[in-house]
Amino acid sequence: MKSLRKYLITIAAGLLGAFGIAYSKDIFSVTDPATLYHILCDSFFVMGVVLTGFGLLIFSTNEGTFDMLVYGVSSFVDIFRRTSRKKYETFYDYRAAHQEKKIKFGFMLICGLGFLAVAAVMYLLYNKNI
Repeated sequence: MKSLRKYLITIAAGLLGAFGIAYSKDIFSVTDPATLYHILCDSFFVMGVVLTGFGLLIFSTNEGTFDMLVYGVSSFVDIFRRTSRKKYETFYDYRAAHQEKKIKFGFMLICGLGFLAVAAVMYLLYNKNI
């Protein structure tokens, strides 16, 4: 159930974003089917790219792409504090501690690819109605 909730929340956020994009393009005053499919294709494509991009960003974070940057910035900021809040003495300690804290990202990739699939269908319908 907890896993299903992630999917539902992600889909709801994607649909809300797609609706916002479609609404900004004045979808409710469109009468031409080709224009309607064009607007829907754009909105689902944008949300699909955003969701897939966030999923890939979380994947790269889990793999340690930004570990050196985060550790360096936190060490730099710690220089200017009166009392040190440094949890990790070395980068190796930081990296070892953060290897255990991985964020799940598969649901974002799946939902994003689903939105891209809907955009592809809308694109095919758009090409059919031109």
